[in-house]
Amino acid sequence: MATFKAVVLKGSNQVKSDGTSQIKIRITHQRKADYIPTDLYIPVVQMNSKTGWAKSGPNMDFINLRIANLLSQFRDKYMELRDRKEYMTVKQVKEYIIKEKSSSSQIDFFEFVEQIIHSVNVKGTADQYDATVNSLKNFVGNHLPVSEITVNFLFRYEAWLRSNDVKNGIVNYMTTFRSLFNKCRDYYNNEDTQHILIPHYPFKKYKLPKRKVKTKQHVLTREDLNLLIDYKTKKVGEQFARDMFMLMFYLIGIEAKDLFFLKKPVDGRVYYNRYKTDGEFSIKLEPEALKIIKRYKGDKLLLNVSERFQQHKSFYRYINNYICGEDSHKIKGIFPDRLKIEKNPTTKWARHTWATIARNKCQIAKDDVALCLGHKDIDNIVTDMNIEDDYTIIDESNRKVIDFVNSHGTSLDVTFDNK
Repeated sequence: MATFKAVVLKGSNQVKSDGTSQIKIRITHQRKADYIPTDLYIPVVQMNSKTGWAKSGPNMDFINLRIANLLSQFRDKYMELRDRKEYMTVKQVKEYIIKEKSSSSQIDFFEFVEQIIHSVNVKGTADQYDATVNSLKNFVGNHLPVSEITVNFLFRYEAWLRSNDVKNGIVNYMTTFRSLFNKCRDYYNNEDTQHILIPHYPFKKYKLPKRKVKTKQHVLTREDLNLLIDYKTKKVGEQFARDMFMLMFYLIGIEAKDLFFLKKPVDGRVYYNRYKTDGEFSIKLEPEALKIIKRYKGDKLLLNVSERFQQHKSFYRYINNYICGEDSHKIKGIFPDRLKIEKNPTTKWARHTWATIARNKCQIAKDDVALCLGHKDIDNIVTDMNIEDDYTIIDESNRKVIDFVNSHGTSLDVTFDNK
């Protein structure tokens, strides 16, 4: 028999700056525990951890009434399981209780997202989710039924963000909002049984605003790349930064974190799941990439960077410092100081640069560029599931981009100042 009790968690990531913590209903089943978040918050000191009831505060009676109603509701749902509950895990019991909704109007978007945030292992992703939810709560309040998330709601939220002087951040908020809404639909909709609680998809008719940032600010030209490739230096830091940036470019703009943890190749290809999106990638190692990899060959992973740096953040910061310079440590940047190019690229520029050259210079179709970058179109997800993986398009596209850069290479007789 499962037990249900209201609790507040007291960890540093659970208690808000105002001293309050979210009340959760703890389910204990088969000696395992799981938690169902509620929309109730209470100062930690006002909660009796032994009894599971509020012991003080101006809202004590209201909170205890809500807790009692929730406990009664959850226990009733648990009893509906009858003998089945003896063969279920606590997670399965929790999912049964939560998913038994009759319509999207009964599904609170914020309650669902709270579950997602606590299940995310990547802190940066969890923080991004949390920031978006906090923004939405400031706009609409502490409750948001999924049924109210319409196209009109999206436009009103975007207008509200603009009225609060949010600029390029709008894209981040709306992209994260869309991602969380997709997760909510996936959770509550069951295509196999045709049990569809969230049939509408407002993001299909809503177009994300474009960032007001000039593309050239994030892209290196062919000439820039040639200068970087031909740059000769005896400084270890500069050589390492140059090599890593070019390796990211040769690997179709792979993120620094993904490169840091990249495993050994299999049959001349590297395979990985992108940390940012969990998308699957398979990239053929071209000769240009292999030449660099050979210089930094790792014992267990593809490169020895994890042996040189304790954290991936230190890895890409090191690259960025030598690529664009860093004043506090008096590091001169390859681009602004050595090559005299007035740009301050970071590791992320490798991805933008590859995509821009692929589309604008090599005339590779947008859909193929998107395929190489791992971009997913929600309208094509079902179609993609029925298409067997074929990396020919990706391999040929990457080769075209690299050949374009190589075909316009320069032979420099310039001596660069390495002081």
